Amino acid sequence: MHAKIIDQHVGPQRTHMIFFDPGEECIQGLTDYVTDRGIESASFTAIGGFERTRLGFFNLETRGFDEVAFHEEQVEVLSLSGDILTSEENVLNVHGHVVVGRRDGTTAGGHLLEGAIDPILIVTLVELESHQVHHHH
Repeated sequence: MHAKIIDQHVGPQRTHMIFFDPGEECIQGLTDYVTDRGIESASFTAIGGFERTRLGFFNLETRGFDEVAFHEEQVEVLSLSGDILTSEENVLNVHGHVVVGRRDGTTAGGHLLEGAIDPILIVTLVELESHQVHHHH
C-alpha cells in the first residue's frame, strides 16, 4: 500500500488517496491506515478489483451480518463507499457497502465483510471532524 495526501492542510476534510497492492485486504488495510495516523472518523469511496469477496446482509433480529453466498473469484469493484467511526469505547469500525461486477456484467452487492485486492484498489478517504458522541447530563 502507498498513499498520498491530496490537500496538505491539516485537519478535517483532508483527503488521502490510498493505493492498495494485490493480496492486501481492504477492511483490515483501511483499519490499519487510519489507526496508524490517528484518524477517528472518515468517509471513503473506492474502485478497483477483488480476487476474493465476502458480502454480508444486515440481520435486523441478530443485529449482525448474514453472509451472502458469493463465490466469484475475480470481480471489479464498481462502487464501494462507507464510513469509519470510532465509538465511545474507542472501537474503530470500518463500514463499507460494495457493488461488484462479474465478467458477464451482472452485479452483486452488500456489506463488505472482506475484500482481497487484485489487481489494485484506489481509495479516496476524506478525514472528518471527530464527532464522537459525548453525552451531557
